[in-house]
Amino acid sequence: MSADLPKRKPGRPRNKQTDNNILESARMLMMEFGLQNFSMDALAVRAGVSKPTIYRRWPTKEDLISDAFGFTAEQTDIPDTGDAWTDLHVLLTNMLSAISNRFGNLSSGANKMMAGMIDSQQLIAEYTENFITPRRQAYMKIIQRGKLRGDIREATDEEHLIDLISGAYFYCLLFRPEAVASEQWLHNVLSILKNGAVKSP
Repeated sequence: MSADLPKRKPGRPRNKQTDNNILESARMLMMEFGLQNFSMDALAVRAGVSKPTIYRRWPTKEDLISDAFGFTAEQTDIPDTGDAWTDLHVLLTNMLSAISNRFGNLSSGANKMMAGMIDSQQLIAEYTENFITPRRQAYMKIIQRGKLRGDIREATDEEHLIDLISGAYFYCLLFRPEAVASEQWLHNVLSILKNGAVKSP
């Protein structure tokens, strides 16, 4: 007899347009005011929805931020042009594009976002695991391959070189955002790392 009973209809599906509207509104607010001044109340007003509508989709502010800026695990392509320094340039250019896609205009918003993330252990952990770590692994492979080719000195400390490349970028992102908005910045940094700053005898 139970086979004749009508099947229970699934719950009301989430409206994809509502999801997108909330996420886009969240991105706009965070880029304008930073993470410290971001609130679910302001988001509800900007998105034109109720707070329960938001919390049904994202139980915490951190969950919402993670979705809004795509802090999800991703595959990082490792370029292989035949030259380690060109490979690093391609990888870094792709990284800058990925950050720009997440944070919008670098000079006006990304530094606010990065500064705000420092106060959230959850966001830092997610960003490290899903964005930073895959790229450090890609750097490592390129550097090790470059040593085998003779592009990079064998004695070069791989971890320190990665720190120098990444650290220069994130320092400028926080304190000199206008500098990293230029492709010339990346070219200059890699040129100094490749050729050194010591005057030839």
